[in-house]
Amino acid sequence: MPVLGPEVSQALSQIVESVGPSVVRVEGGRRRPTSGVAIAPNRVVTVARGVARGRGAVTVGGVSRAAKVRGVDRSTDLALLEVDGSLPAVALGDGLQAKVGQLVLKLGRPGRTVQATSGIVSAAGAHAFQTPAGGTIDRYLESDAPHQPGFSGGPLVSIDGQVLGIVSTGVVRGVSLVIPGATVARVVAQLEAHGQLRRSALGVVAQPVRLPDDVRALTGDEVGLLITSVAKDGPAAAAGVQFGDTLLHLGGDEVKTLDDLAAFLRADHVGEAVPVRVWRAGRVETLTVTLGARA
Repeated sequence: MPVLGPEVSQALSQIVESVGPSVVRVEGGRRRPTSGVAIAPNRVVTVARGVARGRGAVTVGGVSRAAKVRGVDRSTDLALLEVDGSLPAVALGDGLQAKVGQLVLKLGRPGRTVQATSGIVSAAGAHAFQTPAGGTIDRYLESDAPHQPGFSGGPLVSIDGQVLGIVSTGVVRGVSLVIPGATVARVVAQLEAHGQLRRSALGVVAQPVRLPDDVRALTGDEVGLLITSVAKDGPAAAAGVQFGDTLLHLGGDEVKTLDDLAAFLRADHVGEAVPVRVWRAGRVETLTVTLGARA
C-alpha cells in the first residue's frame, strides 16, 4: 500500500473522532467484553455471542450504563440492547455498495477508549448468503483490517465516514466478516418488534431427490425436494400439498436444496400467498400456499 498523505491521515483521524463516541464497550455477564454501536440514543447493536440473557451494561467515555437485551438472533450473530440514558448515535449505511480495495477503518472499544485498525475491503460478494446457523446475510463482506480482541460488534467505516456494517467473528467460524448495514437494519427491526427474528413456515419435511429422465424432460428441472412429511393443519396441508409430492418451485424460485428452501422462508414472507409448483402422480400442479410464522 502506498504511503498515505496527510490529507488521508487527517480524514482517518476525523472518522475516529466522529464515529468513536457511538462505539461502546459491551459487558454481557461472564462473557468477554465486546464492542457495540449506538444506532439510536438508547439503542445499541452488538454481536449475539457478546450478551447474556436479561441485562448487561455498556460503557462509553468511562461511564457505565445499564442495558437490557431487547432481542437476539444467533443465526446472524446480532443483538439489540436498550440502554439507560442517551448516547450519541450514528447512522448505518447499507454496505451494499462497498467495493474491493476501498479503504476502511475497523473500530472497537475493548477497553475504556476507542481503538482502530485500518485496511481495505478485501472481499465483497454479489449475492446474499446463508449462514451455518440458518440466517440470511445480504452480502458477503470482508476486510483485511486487523481484528483485535474485543472488536466484534464494532463498526467497519469507509474513508468518507459511512458505517458499512458490524464486525463479527461469529457468523463463520474463524473468519472476521462484516454484517452489512442492510442486514443489521432488517434484523434490528424484527428484534425491536418481536424480540427475535421471525421466519416464515411451509410446514413440510423434505429431502433432495434427482428427478428421472422423463420427469426432467417434462419439467425442465433436474432436482427437486421430495415431501416426506406434511404438518397437520400447517400452511402446506391447507393448500393441498401431499406426502410424496416433489417440490420444484416456491414463489417462482427453484428449490433444489434444503438451503434454497430455508433461504426463501424469510421473515418478510410471513403471511404471503405464494405459488408452489409440485410434481405429483405424473403431472405438474401449481398450488397457492399462505406461509405461516415459525415459532
